[in-house]
Amino acid sequence: MTRKGFDITVVAPRDRFTSKLISEGITYREIFIKNYSINPIDDLKIIFQLSKIYRTIRPQLIFHYTIKPNIYGSIAAFWHRIPSISITTGLGHLFEFKNFMIRWITVFLYRFAAYVSKELWFLNENDRDVFVYKRIVRSKKARVLKSEGINTEWFSPKKNKSFQGVQRFLFAGRLIWDKGIREFVEAAKIVRSRHPRTRFEMIGFIDSSNPKAVSYDEIAEWQKQKIIRYLGETSDIRPVLQRASCLVFPSFYREGISRILMEAAAMETPIITTDNVGCRDLVDDGVNGFITKPKSVEDLVHKIELFLALSEEDKIVMGKLGRKKMIRQYDESLIINEYMEVIHSFLPNQPKSESQSKNYRLH
Repeated sequence: MTRKGFDITVVAPRDRFTSKLISEGITYREIFIKNYSINPIDDLKIIFQLSKIYRTIRPQLIFHYTIKPNIYGSIAAFWHRIPSISITTGLGHLFEFKNFMIRWITVFLYRFAAYVSKELWFLNENDRDVFVYKRIVRSKKARVLKSEGINTEWFSPKKNKSFQGVQRFLFAGRLIWDKGIREFVEAAKIVRSRHPRTRFEMIGFIDSSNPKAVSYDEIAEWQKQKIIRYLGETSDIRPVLQRASCLVFPSFYREGISRILMEAAAMETPIITTDNVGCRDLVDDGVNGFITKPKSVEDLVHKIELFLALSEEDKIVMGKLGRKKMIRQYDESLIINEYMEVIHSFLPNQPKSESQSKNYRLH
């Protein structure tokens, strides 16, 4: 975007990617968000933080991402009469609050945010349909963006993938129960008892602030029993995906479009995932991987054993077909083109080259 003449500012909590953004020449503004807090005072602080930044910078267009920025950022943008677009990257637990009042308030606020936003974008049609059905957004303001895109040049195998010897099944992602961690571990117990030349590995961030997080003690116990091997965290998943025979992602969390599945497929790694929103979109069953029933250990074991029964040649073909699918349908260049079309539709006076407009993204 900066190469196309746009002046970009990213507004987000500080994390390990912040320094990379700054090194790319992108202006960064820090805010503080308590993701799991339902305290209204904490949420009001988000509005005031964003309002102060928007008043200072005066962007011409704002993109908001994830629930709290979508709601409170849209309100702040409306306050300052700045056009904004909200991107819903997945519904997660949005409609699962046990407290009826909290659930009602959340839906009401999202409905207002959708009303004052120019558009609401979704990463899959199911999420879009849910919002339209619940009358949170009008259908003419709802757009489906086919994922956030994948850099298929960065995520590409550096050498031919080998499926000889020990077969390694990898889980990668946030270590919360809704991602199918329990099913992965239970399946690992069964498969390893039947197929000793298999290994099950797990890599990802343990978010101790999340009430549904897997604990360090549980992971340590699985390692002690030699069910799985925990690989910790990494800033570059590519070598791990290169070594893996198959990525197993049995999530029943409401994904937008699972990024790890895109990354694995782009690396020619076959994938096994659930018939779940944001997961099934990336798998042609039996072609570049297998689809399994959510929360079913028995079916997950069955699909893993189907993969084990394939010849090495069939596994290689499965991986290559996955990469072709990513290039054809999910390459980030396709997504960037959609962004550019929308930006120019909202900023019609900006020339399509050497533009001096300002595009502000909020994560």
